[in-house]
Amino acid sequence: MIEVYRDRDSATIGHLQSLLEAEGISTYLRNEHASSTTIPIPEVTPALCILEEAEVERGVDLIRAYLEAPSADPNEELTCPTCGELSPGTLAVCWSCGGDLV
Repeated sequence: MIEVYRDRDSATIGHLQSLLEAEGISTYLRNEHASSTTIPIPEVTPALCILEEAEVERGVDLIRAYLEAPSADPNEELTCPTCGELSPGTLAVCWSCGGDLV
């Protein structure tokens, strides 16, 4: 088990865990309930670990790519290529037909 990411925000940790698990990488959350402490203590900050050493490099690359990807502009509207409807820039699928926007 190798720690690959640490953050006080357990929602971020959980999201990254879902990202890795969706790619078939087995993970473990260490200190997942520690974010409720009032004093930040690095040793007990929630941490995302990858169980298989052979998957660490791929997992780190996925995390890095996700964190460095530009975020969508919430004010930008995207035109659905399937139905032509406008949807907010924060959506990945069309609110009207469910088609991919990206």
